[in-house]
Amino acid sequence: MSNYSKAEKHLHKLYLSNYFLSKSSLELEEIIHGNKAKQTPIEEYVFITGLARSGTTALMNKIFTTEEYASLQYSNMPILLSPNLWNKKLKIAKHERAHKDGIIIDGNSPEEFDEYFWKVFLNDSYIKDGLLPHEVDEKVLAKYLTYVSLICHSKGKQKYISKNNNNILRLSSLNKIQGSKIIILFRDPLSHASSLMKLHKSFSENQKDDPFVLDYFNYLGHHEFGLGHKPFLLTDNFINNKDRYTPEDLNYWLQIWINYYDYLLANFDDNWMVVSFEDLIEEPNKVYDHLKANLNINAPLTSDHKHIPTKYKDISCNIDLKERALKIYDRLCNIKAY
Repeated sequence: MSNYSKAEKHLHKLYLSNYFLSKSSLELEEIIHGNKAKQTPIEEYVFITGLARSGTTALMNKIFTTEEYASLQYSNMPILLSPNLWNKKLKIAKHERAHKDGIIIDGNSPEEFDEYFWKVFLNDSYIKDGLLPHEVDEKVLAKYLTYVSLICHSKGKQKYISKNNNNILRLSSLNKIQGSKIIILFRDPLSHASSLMKLHKSFSENQKDDPFVLDYFNYLGHHEFGLGHKPFLLTDNFINNKDRYTPEDLNYWLQIWINYYDYLLANFDDNWMVVSFEDLIEEPNKVYDHLKANLNINAPLTSDHKHIPTKYKDISCNIDLKERALKIYDRLCNIKAY
């Protein structure tokens, strides 16, 4: 983002803030490429989700390296709803992403850009002072499948993968898609909350220095942290108590964690695959073997290097919140299928 020229920043604003223009660009895509895209059936839809900082990006990147799946990539920015007409127009050199977590990206890297589709076609109806869970109208879901077919056509693939932390809001709708596979990641709540708070502070400072970073995240529906932070409004307990702490307090992020995974467990489907961040770090091949057995992956899926996450020591928090979070964490650990 910091490497974007003024012209590129203006292009982002022009397109991403204009939903009429975005919808029109998708209509043009359908006119030109729709019939060809429909001729190639999509065999599998893989949706990776989880609270931010749970390893969702790392897992998507690993599966994407098999070269068997289509996904939106940085090269599709900012004309996201025209994957064929705008494919690989924006060139991005390799660099560490803004999260400063060791993940290197370039124009070919996949990212959770399909949230922009939901923003446009749901007209931000689920974004208030927080993000609201919702059922997707059948017409909008059908339009999404058309959009995905265009993405797959542009990449020459018959399988689709998406990492989108906001998909917790619409999992029941995505679950209706024939051939869908849903993978959910979770992490030890104390280190997870610490990581979220650390990144919130970092992005808040960054966005003060460069307002375009805030605009960029808001355009794409990324409200996990930073000045544009909006929490998921999933459970009554969280909604009633979310103002008890500020985002500068670790207890706030522990509430965020409890809210997310308590809701997930209350709406859990046995067909969903649950993956522990700790297992992904410590026993990656065990996780990959499980995923390979449940996804239509033909290429090898093995660990090539060991990621060393930040260690958080002397974590102090509200005892009641800690106990609630650890009980939920134990339940998540117990429903793993590998």
